[in-house]
Amino acid sequence: MNLRDLIALVVIAILVSSCSLTYSVLLGIDTTPKWKTDEQIAKQAKKYNIPTEYNLLLDTASFIRELKLIYSEANAVIKISHNDSIQLAKLRKARNDDLQPSQFRLFDQNGVEIFKLVNCYIDPPIPLNWNVNGCFDSFPPKTSMEALDIHMFKLEFLLSHTTNINRQRFTYSGLPNADYYGVIMWNDFYRRPSRRLIKTVHEYMDKTEKSVPMIYINNHNQFLWSVMNFEEKEEVKNSLKD
Repeated sequence: MNLRDLIALVVIAILVSSCSLTYSVLLGIDTTPKWKTDEQIAKQAKKYNIPTEYNLLLDTASFIRELKLIYSEANAVIKISHNDSIQLAKLRKARNDDLQPSQFRLFDQNGVEIFKLVNCYIDPPIPLNWNVNGCFDSFPPKTSMEALDIHMFKLEFLLSHTTNINRQRFTYSGLPNADYYGVIMWNDFYRRPSRRLIKTVHEYMDKTEKSVPMIYINNHNQFLWSVMNFEEKEEVKNSLKD
């Protein structure tokens, strides 16, 4: 894949997100992203002090497919019951948020999501502060933004679409008992937001006495895969075989 094709992928990916092009550029995006091998992801994870046992990879296809199904069913219920255009718009926004590259999510001890924050709400792009409206000033974090108050899946669903760095399935039952579970979705595409998010959450968690295992899900390849055409995907597959 040549540089022009890669840049085209980036532009497409940015335009389909909820962030504007200008906003995304200010976030510090790698304009020449390349497919990452498992070894490269593992090496970068070490730089971010990500523990190996919780360094996971997002499945390149199943997560998006199942997430779309969840929202499609929710849309159908609204249309059948009262066809509320406002609620449908909220669901579309929530679905787009759930597909963003850099995210933090917090789940309670039963794996029920109680908080989420994604890159499009960073306040502001410069200096890239993830403590939006003081959401990290207390524990657990809170947000007053209605758009982020829609939680469509549990931790078990998210983990069912991941593998560890050795390509073994990572399951919810494998987690230790804890007060809460945190999830950071990161990549080398939104490099600066991901790096700042990991730093912010590490500092935040250091201040709580609660037990909160942190799970890190790398979605770099998933994000690129979602905007590739058939020929580009075949090229990636062949390069991995080599």
